[in-house]
Amino acid sequence: MTASGHSTGTHREVSYLHRARPFPFRTIVAATDFSEESSAALRCAQAIARHQHAMLLLVHVIDPVGYAFPSGAPASLDRDSAAREEMARIEAEVRSQGIAVHSRVETGIVCERILLSLKDHAAALLVLGTKAITGAGRAALGIVTRQLLAHSPCPILTVAPDDPANPRTFGHWNNVLAATDFSAASLNALHYAQRVAGHHLIVMHSARCGRHLECPNCLERLRFLAPFNEIHGLPVDHIVTGGDPARMIVDAAAHLGPDLIVLGAPSPEHEAGDIESSTVVQVVSAVASPVLIVPESRARQEDEVIAEVATVC
Repeated sequence: MTASGHSTGTHREVSYLHRARPFPFRTIVAATDFSEESSAALRCAQAIARHQHAMLLLVHVIDPVGYAFPSGAPASLDRDSAAREEMARIEAEVRSQGIAVHSRVETGIVCERILLSLKDHAAALLVLGTKAITGAGRAALGIVTRQLLAHSPCPILTVAPDDPANPRTFGHWNNVLAATDFSAASLNALHYAQRVAGHHLIVMHSARCGRHLECPNCLERLRFLAPFNEIHGLPVDHIVTGGDPARMIVDAAAHLGPDLIVLGAPSPEHEAGDIESSTVVQVVSAVASPVLIVPESRARQEDEVIAEVATVC
């Protein structure tokens, strides 16, 4: 362990047998608005589905506002027809790559229709594109994405737009950075990180108390939650820092260049203003790496209810 609270996995010579673990995302939903911002997300979803033999559902939602005005109906109908033609073209292109794919063009409130698609298909992952990263910070996250963060029943993968100067490849997450604040959602996120990391997992916690150099408790807790995986041979590094969690995660991502960042989702009880200032939104808006945002496990919640009832009885 270094003075900064960093412990390094020591069994890197062990073969990476963890690749045989079941991939957690068997049904993937990719929401697209046909924009440049969503093209990278669509390409990422295709790569994951192709490499992992998962089923891909493409969803496009048309806002129904135009139908409320007689003069707007023809234009809206034209837009509906154009959207279905474009979706059919994309679906045929994806299928030609050997990917199991279906598509849906919906009309309604975007967030509600996406959530309904996730429920109807028992989706395990939702892939969304974000806007270009600029000095605007939280503006990089669209309104729909912010709404979905607190309400999606499955993990959300956010993908930043492509940078022509730095083309990316998707489908493999060799180096994964997972940050935890020990909340239920972030612990579930850590579980996912351990399952998807290909070669190396970095687990970090930012101690707001500022005593991370003196107190070993947080580091020991990280080691307990994410030990070196002797069965699958996954090296794990543990890092405890101090300060604002979002800034620490962004700085770590800039230094380490992970293929994927994994975070716990905001609680559904969060107010809109809280989500705007949450660590998740700040990180997604500031990094180029894809970010996997994992909600609290429903199974965990059900287990807690059962345990509480059993205790009361």
